[in-house]
Amino acid sequence: MVGGNKPQISALNISVSTNSFTMNNDDFNDEDDSEDRPKGRKKKDKTPEEVAKLEREAREVLDHLSSGIMASVRDRVAYLLSRNTDARNSDNELVWAFWRTFESDKFNGGSVTQEQMQSMTKERSLIRWRAKIQNEYRIFQADEVIQGYRGTLEEDVRDEAIATKPSGLRNTTVYIDETGKTQTYLCVGSLWIPDSGSSIVQIKTSIDNWRQDNSITYEFHFTDVTRNKLQLYKDFFAKFLALNPTAGFKIIVLNKSGLSDINKSIVDLTFHVLDRGLTHEHESGRARLPRLLQVWMDEDEASRDQLKIANIKERIKAQNINGLVLDDIYAVNSASNYFIQAVDLFTGAINRRLHRENTSNHKDELSDFILTLTGMDVDGIDLENTLADNATVFNLTNFQL
Repeated sequence: MVGGNKPQISALNISVSTNSFTMNNDDFNDEDDSEDRPKGRKKKDKTPEEVAKLEREAREVLDHLSSGIMASVRDRVAYLLSRNTDARNSDNELVWAFWRTFESDKFNGGSVTQEQMQSMTKERSLIRWRAKIQNEYRIFQADEVIQGYRGTLEEDVRDEAIATKPSGLRNTTVYIDETGKTQTYLCVGSLWIPDSGSSIVQIKTSIDNWRQDNSITYEFHFTDVTRNKLQLYKDFFAKFLALNPTAGFKIIVLNKSGLSDINKSIVDLTFHVLDRGLTHEHESGRARLPRLLQVWMDEDEASRDQLKIANIKERIKAQNINGLVLDDIYAVNSASNYFIQAVDLFTGAINRRLHRENTSNHKDELSDFILTLTGMDVDGIDLENTLADNATVFNLTNFQL
């Protein structure tokens, strides 16, 4: 396994609009049951309504995180837990990282006066949000050894909890979309962002401001482009790439003639684009292992998403890739997620070219624009291949804007 130094968390000045949330952003009431449970303390059963509420809140956190929305303490704590494995295991690390990242005007990483501390987000609030996110939302959890110490690991697992994640892992974030279920060719496209960090907020803010300046109220999906919207679609994709200079796209295509189980084929293709994509990122030097991998997919039907995610995770873990820590795979809403929308446009552009007819319209023009910008040559795709294991993953980076 390749070693790595602990990454420094850079200070960030954030200017975002206030959003309404179903929960208070900063503090908890005295009856909140989110704190770590001491060993021996019986876990209080939650009502179906409480469980449903927690599930909604967890989905909201994931949607906000993947979209770059970090206006609340809750979402900022979730952001740090998602990017910093040390913060998952150490409340001292979490508090330090929060103050340094989000309150750098009051905290310089050194000593703190009593007056400064009074004006900063309270440690107890940060720790309780951490506990709620990990223990009740069940995301971005600590290593099992730490869960055992905190008393949050289930009894039948605690005795076997020995594995811990390496400290100071860098990260790679992947966004995935698929298209072509009812057509001849099935495509799974992916957007790879190595070392994604606090810039996600600045990227979202920049695109939000651009949308507002152009009175844009719709999402960017390839199937929805019209002649009147064509230039704005082009501008969005070009702007997105300019704001993400380390971005890379990967695509895998399969001729689905004769296939009886489309959903299984999607799982196969998604696994291959991740497995081979990781190899390419490492060997090319773009994102060498060891590394924490997070994967975000455009949500579909909940039960179908859960099955697909479970199958992909099982296959990735079975590869025993040295230096890879698979954090998790999440299905999220694309409504405010420009990363999901960008990979939708990329995948849709390739799908359009593969199924192109003799006519030419605004969708063909958008497809040509995106393929030219990303340097994708569809002539290299084996259009006769019907075996996912034999499909080629195309890696596209270093775009000429």
